Amino acid sequence: MNKRLGILLCDEHHPDAIKRFGTYDNDYKMMVDHVMPGQWQYTVWRCHEGHFPSSVDQCDAWIISGSKSSAYDSEPWILKLKLLIVDLASSDALLVGICFGHQIIHQSLGGKVQKFPGGWGLGAYPVKALCDFGSFKSGDLIRVLAVHQDQVDQLAPGFSLLATSDFCKNAITQRGTSILTWQAHPEFVDGFFTDVCERLRPMVGNRLIDQALGKVGLPDDRSRAGKTIVHFLAGNGLD
Repeated sequence: MNKRLGILLCDEHHPDAIKRFGTYDNDYKMMVDHVMPGQWQYTVWRCHEGHFPSSVDQCDAWIISGSKSSAYDSEPWILKLKLLIVDLASSDALLVGICFGHQIIHQSLGGKVQKFPGGWGLGAYPVKALCDFGSFKSGDLIRVLAVHQDQVDQLAPGFSLLATSDFCKNAITQRGTSILTWQAHPEFVDGFFTDVCERLRPMVGNRLIDQALGKVGLPDDRSRAGKTIVHFLAGNGLD
């Protein structure tokens, strides 16, 4: 029997990007299927449009997507998602948060998220593993594409830090064997990342965008990160 993965979407790609890359849920499906093909059944809830699961028992594992919204916003769907996260955490469901998902998990469970005064994080900037997890060893520099202005400033109680950097101090975290959060985007492909950067250019400025785009295509750790995440969702922990 296939494992059931609930994808809690918190945004959607720009209509022009959908024509080229598909809808956002497909990014996660492709990441999972690359690691464990044919072993998952997917259900997608578009939380940003007000659609939510009726029970935390509807799936075996859950992933919360990225978003242009902020975890500290007070939109009704964000408040409802926070309540769902509390329920998921209380149930010890297997839960992964990516970018906004990483942030809102901490914000919901007693941590703190804020706009980072150091500016935008763009591209596969390195974060340092503080311990062995997945295929990563303590001291490894992990590079995965990132796009964010907000950061987790204070971890929620019960979480431990897996990877950090001077720029992003709380880059990868876990709570026990049930919750894993990741600031970067292992689901992104180069073409979509380039598209996002060009859309952000008027807001971010040419210098940072050109710097990020200049490194597109260089080797990074998206594949290893995806494998780590999928095995976690499958109940294999971080071994």
